[in-house]
Amino acid sequence: MRFRLAIIVALALLAALAAACGGASSFGPVEENLHQEVGVLTYDEAVDRWGPPTSLSHGDKLFTAYWIKERSGGIVKERLYLTFDNEKKILRAYRYTSKPFE
Repeated sequence: MRFRLAIIVALALLAALAAACGGASSFGPVEENLHQEVGVLTYDEAVDRWGPPTSLSHGDKLFTAYWIKERSGGIVKERLYLTFDNEKKILRAYRYTSKPFE
């Protein structure tokens, strides 16, 4: 009886995790759209879209803005790194990750 209950609880937890990971991103359809916006999206447009970044890292020619958002009650953390050139503040590269239980 305990074994059966343990299996049911484990399956319920797996189903909840799958539902949490499969939900919509807090950043919107990032991975689908950002590759089209390299060389086009400005830093100001990114701030308008996702709010002020969590942090900024400045280099000689480029800077990276970093956003972190939580979804599914904090189970999933999403990270968005956008790298812009210092001169025109145009998107040059991006990285997006979404991981549960971090």
